[in-house]
Amino acid sequence: MIKSRSHALGVISVLSWLVVITGRYLLWLEYDDRHLEQLILMSAHVVAAISTMVWVLLARGGSVRKYVAITGIIGLTVLVALLPWNGIFARTWFAAHHSSFAALAVLAEGRKLKTDMPEGGWVELPGRFDHLAPGRSAAEEGFFNSHPGRFLILGLSYDEVPENSFLYVYDRPDAARVNPCELKGTGFQAYYRCTGLGERWWWLQRRPDYLDRR
Repeated sequence: MIKSRSHALGVISVLSWLVVITGRYLLWLEYDDRHLEQLILMSAHVVAAISTMVWVLLARGGSVRKYVAITGIIGLTVLVALLPWNGIFARTWFAAHHSSFAALAVLAEGRKLKTDMPEGGWVELPGRFDHLAPGRSAAEEGFFNSHPGRFLILGLSYDEVPENSFLYVYDRPDAARVNPCELKGTGFQAYYRCTGLGERWWWLQRRPDYLDRR
């Protein structure tokens, strides 16, 4: 009886941790104040921690081994809760789809993305780029206002100010070095924190206090 309970707890523990880690990682796709998803992940996190701890206590082994295991569980729980998942997602997603981001950049620089306005605007991306932002098939192209250069921004939500976006900088001599969040008067400085991904691509994470900066 105890053995079957232990196996059941083991399965629940493993599945709960998979839900937590996968959910925390993918939460940033089309992120838009997803409070329900966050509540579900928090609940799964609690279930994962408790089921794993009970599983360890029911398992055979000395008390020292159990204390070490419980300490490891507590450490894992804290680690998963505190890891900067937003940035982890941005870097690994960019690396995993690097060839697609590079191909999209080539289209932007070659003026092969048609906008709804001559000076720039919303563009419909070719279907082969749908996987870059599932459920999102449009991007925005435009100028840096009073600054030289152009940008292509792929937002992961349909908000006026998306929570998270990938942005490509081009058509300026220092495009490989310029930080869009350091360019005054562009809106990026006011609304976002910018993280460099390499090859003129940036990850834009909306500032929590963006409403106060309008």
